[in-house]
Amino acid sequence: MKRSNEDQQDHAVKRSQPTMLHNGSQLPVSPNLSAGSPSPPRKKELKSYVGCSQLKEFELVNKLGEGTFGEVHKARRKDSSAGSTPQPVLAMKRILMHNENEGVPITALREIKILKRLRHQNIVPLLDIAVSPGSRSGRSRASIYMVFPYMDHDLSGLLNNPRVRLTQPQIKLYMKQLLEGTIYMHSNKIIHRDMKAANLLISNDGTLKIADFGLARPFKPEGEDYTSKVVTRWYRPPELFLGEKKYGPAVDMWGIGCVFGEMLCGGPILQGNSDQDQLDKIFTLCGSPTEETMPGWSSLPGLEEKGVIYQVKPHSRGVYDYFLPYGGIVGADLMDKLLVLDPKKRLTAFAASDHDYLWTEPLPAEIGMLPQYEASHEYDRQRRNEAHQDRRNNNNTTTNFHGTQQSHVHHPPGRHGSSLPAGGAGNGGSAAPYRGHGGNNGGGGYNADHDRREKPRGGHPPPSASAAPAPAATSYRPIPLPPKPQAAAVPPAAPPVTNPIPTRRP
Repeated sequence: MKRSNEDQQDHAVKRSQPTMLHNGSQLPVSPNLSAGSPSPPRKKELKSYVGCSQLKEFELVNKLGEGTFGEVHKARRKDSSAGSTPQPVLAMKRILMHNENEGVPITALREIKILKRLRHQNIVPLLDIAVSPGSRSGRSRASIYMVFPYMDHDLSGLLNNPRVRLTQPQIKLYMKQLLEGTIYMHSNKIIHRDMKAANLLISNDGTLKIADFGLARPFKPEGEDYTSKVVTRWYRPPELFLGEKKYGPAVDMWGIGCVFGEMLCGGPILQGNSDQDQLDKIFTLCGSPTEETMPGWSSLPGLEEKGVIYQVKPHSRGVYDYFLPYGGIVGADLMDKLLVLDPKKRLTAFAASDHDYLWTEPLPAEIGMLPQYEASHEYDRQRRNEAHQDRRNNNNTTTNFHGTQQSHVHHPPGRHGSSLPAGGAGNGGSAAPYRGHGGNNGGGGYNADHDRREKPRGGHPPPSASAAPAPAATSYRPIPLPPKPQAAAVPPAAPPVTNPIPTRRP
């Protein structure tokens, strides 16, 4: 109801009179207020983001990846000279906030904190944070982006590129850098907890950087209880499937072993469709657990889930024999010492960097001496697969003269089965490079009873102890380069913190 002029004057007079308190005292009247004066104008509430860039300073080019907890775009600064570390091309990971009332997700805050703490040539650096406040009306939501340097590939996309065949020196170069970055990370008491091919970024000159620290966290050597619902299924160690909550860097080393096997064979080596199926595949390859090979395994809480006791089938260990055709004697030996059921006997990153595999001919390739490839990311593979499936669906449906549709299924040669042969090309992983180049962390609160890592897709079935390796004519085999006479067994550069790379004995 609109006030009359008289009512407005009475209201103004009341505002100009002193206010009486219950004890009889008076509050002084503001000198800015007088009878008939309007209310002072309110200043607009301006949100300031100290130390952050504005999203409008960037131009998003195209999407590189997406997942449940974030998405990543290729981008560039509109002013190329701006920023603390100017870069011509960037990767911007958007943090998805499913509930803005809860603020920035704890996973994103933890990732930012850890990345600001770590500084190493083999760990992706966090260059900047870009924010967009959103509108007061709520039509546009607030957005937060993490800014990283753009990397040409992730390892998952590179392995799925039909034009790429990794050589032994190339695999050794990637392994050497992966272990150096892991040594630095573990020396700083950080565990990654999602080590996989899609989270390893590679530039065209051969530089490798570990990415996606959304599940990473500090750890204490004496051991604390952590959630076992971490690590993508195909790269998760057996103790986590069995509910182990006291763990440390050994969970990352199992993932590194899976990545190493993936580079040797051309595709993921353990591809379970469920947690129980994954355990079956692990025990088929690594042997059935016993109190000698995996002490305390029978008392872990995950052995009995929902009243059903997991039945372990008897298998003998076959890691060395399976990988012997792919990695040779020293390569198979390294695999055999990484994929160990007992986490206490699993090689550390420091010990793995001193393994003979990295110090025998052919030696690791040199950065800058590798061939140039087209950009290859896991998200590109998924889009190619979706486009291929769409084409197949279109070809499977034909229309007759009466307008009715008849479905005809076409089976291309060699693809009548549902998967590729063991050792063939193929890869899996959840939808996110950055988490490779893609965001699969960055949003939503963590539920300890829910596995946040979505099931990988695609690839070939895992090896079995009874099945012989695929013939060399149909399987991927790394092609060794001739040894370089000038290459010397020089130990890797020491990390900026404790535990330097070991020096080999002559």
